[in-house]
Amino acid sequence: MSLSSSDEYLLDHIRTMRNQETTWYKVSRDYFHDVAAGCMSSTGYVVTSSERKTMLTWAYDIVDVCKIERNVAISAVSYLDRFLANNVDRCIGALSSRRDYQLCFIVCLIIALKNCAGMKVESEFVTNVLCHGLYHEQEILEMEMVVLKGLGWRLNGPTAIDFAHAFLRLLPNQDENTMKSLIKRAECQVELAMGDFSIALQEPSSIACSSIVIALSSLDRKCSSTVQVNSMDRFVWMRSIAMCAGLDIGGLMVRMAPNTHIEKSSASTVVSCDSSVSTRESSPRISICGIDEFNDM
Repeated sequence: MSLSSSDEYLLDHIRTMRNQETTWYKVSRDYFHDVAAGCMSSTGYVVTSSERKTMLTWAYDIVDVCKIERNVAISAVSYLDRFLANNVDRCIGALSSRRDYQLCFIVCLIIALKNCAGMKVESEFVTNVLCHGLYHEQEILEMEMVVLKGLGWRLNGPTAIDFAHAFLRLLPNQDENTMKSLIKRAECQVELAMGDFSIALQEPSSIACSSIVIALSSLDRKCSSTVQVNSMDRFVWMRSIAMCAGLDIGGLMVRMAPNTHIEKSSASTVVSCDSSVSTRESSPRISICGIDEFNDM
C-alpha cells in the first residue's frame, strides 16, 4: 500500500501542497485575537474560539450522519478561518453575533459538501431541516456568494489529513494492516487538533507530521508486536519528509501525554493525545438540527 520515497509524482505532489499552504491557502491572522477589540455587539458579546470548536463538532456529526469523510468538515472550517482572517469587516460582524458566525460556518460547510463530497445541497433543505428556519433561503444563497468571493474561489487547498495521507505513503516497508492503523490514528489526531484554533493556525503539514508521530508512538504503546514500525523505517521516513517538504520533524516539539487532549506550546505546535481514543466515539453527539442550541437570545 505504501509507495517508495523515490516516487517522483508523490514527491512533486507534496511540494505543490506545501507551496499552496504557504501562499493562497494560508490563514493570514489569528482573527479571534486581532479583530476582537472591534467586535463588541450591543450586548457586549464576542464570539470566541470555543464556539468555533462547537460548530466543528457539530459539522463532524453532520458528515457522520451523511456517511462521508470528516475531512469535508475540516475543509469547511478551513474555509471559515481563511474567509474571516482575510475579510476584516465580515469578521467583525461575525464575531459580534453568534447568528452571523453560525451563518458563515454553515455556508462554509455547504460549500465543502458541494466541492469536496460532490453533494447537491438544496438551500430549502438547509433552511427548513438543518437550521429549523433560522435563516432564509436568500440569506444563505447571498452569504454563499460572499464567502466564495472572499475565498477568491480557491477551494481545493490541502488539509492536514491530505498531508497525513501523503506523508504516510513515504513510510517504507509497511503492510496493509499497519498502514490502515496508522491512517486511522493520524486522522483522529488531526480531527482533535483542528478543534483547537491555536493549533489550527499552524500549517496543515506541521499538524499532519505531529499527528503521524503520535500515531507511530501509540503503536509502540498499544499494539501487538505484529503491528509496528521499526526504527530504520522511521528514520528513512523522516529524511524523506525533510527532503520533499522541508520539515524538521524533531523541531515540531511533539510531546506525548497519557490522556486525550491537545496543547499548544509557546515555541511550536504540540498535539497530545492517546491515539486509542477515537473522536468518533468520544465527541458529544449533536443532532442534525442541534444548531438551535447555539442561537443568540
